[in-house]
Amino acid sequence: EEPLVFADGASHITLRGLVFEITRGNGIDIAGGNDILVAGCTIRNIGNIGAIIRGGSRNGMLSCDIHDTGDGGIVMEGGDRATLTPAQHFARNNNIGDYSRWVRTYRPAVKISGVGNRAANNLIHDAPHMGILLSGNDHTVEYNVFRDICRDTGDVGACYIGRDWTMRGNVIRFNIFKNINGPGA
Repeated sequence: EEPLVFADGASHITLRGLVFEITRGNGIDIAGGNDILVAGCTIRNIGNIGAIIRGGSRNGMLSCDIHDTGDGGIVMEGGDRATLTPAQHFARNNNIGDYSRWVRTYRPAVKISGVGNRAANNLIHDAPHMGILLSGNDHTVEYNVFRDICRDTGDVGACYIGRDWTMRGNVIRFNIFKNINGPGA
């Protein structure tokens, strides 16, 4: 039930070309630290979340294949909302599909919170609920392709942000949305 990789306060690490699979817990858990890169990896058959980035700055997921997760794909939390200091975490050029197999709602392909994080050039597909869940400030969601998601629920969006007027400065642009519909839609 523990993550396959846990980096606590580490910095300047690259995990490249590895396969992370078959666990009941999370795949990768990065807590704090700076400049940690997970690139060209496959994360599959994970019980919970593919990869979590909490705190620190400039940590990210690049060109990874993430699929068949019980919960979501990537969680990025970082930045200081009180001072609007960005974390600059990123999820770029990832293929994230067949996620939320265990918990069917509110477990997106990419969950972004805090300040100043970016999801770009990702393919997000084949899921029961949302693609990206945003909370916080000054995030960028761009050049992503969303397809065949929001299949099981009606009160949902491919890219979802909700009910807090202090969450400002977020940019959602240049994305492609295909086959986004659920029951009754």
